[in-house]
Amino acid sequence: VEDYLKKGYSYSRTNNPTTKALEMKLAEIERGAGASAFGTGMAATTSAICATMKAGDHCVITDCSYGGTNRSCREFFTPLGMEFTFVDFSDPENVRKAMKPNTKLVFSETPANPLLTLCDIEAVSAIAKEGGAKHVVDATFATPVICRPLDHGADMVIQSLTKYYEGHNMMVGGAVISKDAELAEKVKWVQNVHGNILHP
Repeated sequence: VEDYLKKGYSYSRTNNPTTKALEMKLAEIERGAGASAFGTGMAATTSAICATMKAGDHCVITDCSYGGTNRSCREFFTPLGMEFTFVDFSDPENVRKAMKPNTKLVFSETPANPLLTLCDIEAVSAIAKEGGAKHVVDATFATPVICRPLDHGADMVIQSLTKYYEGHNMMVGGAVISKDAELAEKVKWVQNVHGNILHP
């Protein structure tokens, strides 16, 4: 038993060897330091927010976002004391103007769902960094075949594994891939607390 526990798989909510294999592949494909696989894309999205924000913090988010993302920000996180400013990310200056001293997260989608608008990941990442915020990119519609946001300055990537990764309409899933190990650990901690894991 002790030898097994040394592998880090004492409890499947915390870690599972099958899920870990997927997470390692996701991190490698996206060129990240670590990944967490979730039960749904929305579980990944809300966990990315929880890992970077708390009550009193502010987020600049695209005004063209997946409906579930928009709803979670307006109806779930806002009543918990978080603030969200929705702006058009097609012009990075809109992001810059929306930044505040308490901005902790910049949330973009490219191509955005459902209008497929694009944003300049490098420019937005630079603005986030200047303001001391993390930049997360939902790149589900692009996949890493077309775009790897971490290569362009983003801190985290969200993928809805339900879409192109899965491809057969047989399962749902999501993932957050982080650029550095410290952020990856924060996301993994949130996942362990919430228990919103991908089924092994």
